[in-house]
Amino acid sequence: MKNCFLIVNYNDCKSTKHLIDNVCNYSCLEEIVVVDNYSREDQIELLSTMSYKNVTVIYNEGNLGYSGAINVGSHYLIDKYKKCNIIVSNSDVVILSEEDIIALVCELNKKSVGLVGPQILERGNILKGRKDVTVNYDILALTPIIKNFIDPRKLYYEIGYYSGKTSSVQVLSTCFFLINSETLKSINFMDENVFLYFEDFILCNKIRKKGLDIVLCNDVKIKHLYSVSVDKNFKTIKKKRMFSESAFYYHTTYHNINYMQKKLLKSMSALDILLSKKR
Repeated sequence: MKNCFLIVNYNDCKSTKHLIDNVCNYSCLEEIVVVDNYSREDQIELLSTMSYKNVTVIYNEGNLGYSGAINVGSHYLIDKYKKCNIIVSNSDVVILSEEDIIALVCELNKKSVGLVGPQILERGNILKGRKDVTVNYDILALTPIIKNFIDPRKLYYEIGYYSGKTSSVQVLSTCFFLINSETLKSINFMDENVFLYFEDFILCNKIRKKGLDIVLCNDVKIKHLYSVSVDKNFKTIKKKRMFSESAFYYHTTYHNINYMQKKLLKSMSALDILLSKKR
């Protein structure tokens, strides 16, 4: 089965070009697709000057969000190849070797595996797979004073859990992941109802409901320069609003939460935004 590399770009042509240069000579890749999410004209001009034999650039006529852009690229690849492995990446990612891609693909090709990802080097930390987040955790994490006593380590597995070659986890980061085209079709693609944030929780929730495994490859690591394009293009308050909207959508759509939990989540999110404005 052919392996295709899908990059989502938004006003970050420099990082996108660096990533293409990083992987364009990998023999394991059939094609690299860049989906531009309605970048500025100067960024479009930079993209249009790139010339690679196996790179296709798709220009969206509006910013569809991360999930929407992934769907555009995935539909293109499925229309062209019918069946393929899709390697999805943020623009601000660095791949360390072709052998790492091959190892991830080998894991994806195993029966019952729905989603595969590497460990991620980010801001001096190593991000591994995590557990799903509950609405009660998010409510407490937004509540003044109480949030100072919330331990985020509860969302992660014990260190020894990652000692093997692979680990089965509930959630992987969507800054870089691998999925088979048939699996993506079976879950009706990415959920475009979130513009930014919670794509990882939503995708992994849909995968788990299909009874498929989510696999972290502990022997493979990539570098993520952490939201370079997001930090360039969105202010803190706007990011908080988008996070709040995505969190509410996730918990109300994919978790069976009650009326009181909905009210508390809405109230604590609004309070968090209000307090941020006053700082």
